[in-house]
Order: sequence, then structure tokens, then C-alpha cells
Amino acid sequence: MSTPAGDGAVYFGRLRAGDAISDPSWVLRRTSTGDEILGRDGRWRRSDMLARAERGELPGTLEPLGPVLPGVLVTLVQRRFHAAWRTIERQQAGEFTLRLAVPGTGSAYERLDDEARAETARFLRRAPLVASGEQGNVRTDGMWVWPETIAQQVLETGEPPEDEFFYHIRARAFLFPGEVAPSVIERARALLAMAAAPDGRVREANVPGREPPPTREERQRALSAWHAEWTAKHAPSTPFRPENHPGDPDYAANYVDVEASPEAEREYTARAREIMGLDPETGERTDL
Repeated sequence: MSTPAGDGAVYFGRLRAGDAISDPSWVLRRTSTGDEILGRDGRWRRSDMLARAERGELPGTLEPLGPVLPGVLVTLVQRRFHAAWRTIERQQAGEFTLRLAVPGTGSAYERLDDEARAETARFLRRAPLVASGEQGNVRTDGMWVWPETIAQQVLETGEPPEDEFFYHIRARAFLFPGEVAPSVIERARALLAMAAAPDGRVREANVPGREPPPTREERQRALSAWHAEWTAKHAPSTPFRPENHPGDPDYAANYVDVEASPEAEREYTARAREIMGLDPETGERTDL
């Protein structure tokens, strides 16, 4: 079986329902010293998951990975983890509007197996506590606020929470801050006291003391301003090669976009993503 050059390990992807080989639920490897699992944080740890999957004790299938894919998947997991924690740190500080999740299920995700139920319930039951009363606990991760009873619903039925909320949980790799700012807890309690909107959605209009999030039109204007600033900054150091583009009448006006160095392109892309409300490294949305 092929393995990454010089690695000496045999790699497997563990695929559950809906997984693709290019994005398995878990990446596993067998080394000369034992079996390991690639954690959500991109670090390898000892685990018996591979042996249990081989014995048929876990849902899903095992697929061997070729010599290239394991390295790609490790990088992908690490990038997702760092992106999740960048956003979680902002949630912890109270930089996002809060929204209330309500009991009920969505339609975008398949029924959860026992493993996914446990992982989802752990998130729902261990995030910072907002309030506790006759109706049970209410928790928050600094972006969503939810009744802990949703965890029991997940465990008993296997149905995931509503679509947007479950998308958020998955996008954060089932991670949450150990604590949030006291002001976030106060805001979450105020959210619970709000009258429900006609569609059942309760959500802050904006973070208290701050302007509402920019509209798409405002983001587009900011993006245009950033492009102009970036172009002026890099024009003196960017080569002008009109001879290589004889049929392009717009080359003179846009040559910085065409000829910019990889470093300059990365600078532009990272800031452009931030302006549009995306993670600067991955380009994924941070406000969901």
C-alpha cells in the first residue's frame, strides 16, 4: 500500500454518511509505534479508532489514502482549526451579534449517527452557561444562545438542530470558548427576555455600543477603496510589461492586478476577505 514518501505510516480516511474521500470525518494512521488519529486541532494523538473501525464497531467505512492526500488533509484540518479559533476569540470578546436557537430540526443535514450525536450534544451541554431555571440551562458560545434541551433532542432522535445553527457548530469544528466576556452573558440574558419575532427568530440588530454590521453596498465601497490603496502602494514596485499584453487595452490601468507579486496578492486577498466579513486565510464566512 502506498504511503507518503519517507513517512513509514499507512493512512486511512474514515468516511461517514455524506463524506467524500477528499474530506473524511477522521484521518487515521498506523505507524510502527501504534495507531493515531488527526484531532480537530490538526495534531496527531494515540487512538484505538482505527482498530475499532476495522472490527466494524464504528459507523462508516475506511478508505486507504494515497501518498499525496494525507498531507493535503492535515493542512486542511489545521487551517480550519486556526480559522475556527480566530473566530471563537472574537465570539469570546463579544464582537458578534447574538441569535437564539430554538428547538426543532432542519432539513439540510442527514440524521446523525451515535458518534455525531454525542459530539453535538457535548457542544450543546458544555458551552458557557447563561442561565439556569425550571426550563433547564441556557448556554452560549458568543454568537448563538440556545436551551440545553436541544442536546437531549439530538441524543434521542438523531435529528440535528436547525440548519443555520448546526452549520455554525460544524464550522467551528464543535469547538467553543471556555468562557465569554461578562457583557456577552448579560446580552444573552437580555436576548432571552425579548419577545419572539413572528418567525420565531430572536436576534440582536447589532452589538450594543457599535454600529450595525456594514451592508453589502458598504462593503463593496470599502473593497473598492482598499483596491485603490493597494494599487497605489504596489505600483512603483510592480513591473510594467505592456509588450506581453498587446491585445489588452485595459492593461495600463490594471497592470498591478496582473503583475503583482505573490506576496502582494496575498496581502490584497487577506484584507479583501476581512472587508467582506470572511476569514482572511480560508475565505469562509465568520458571521454564521
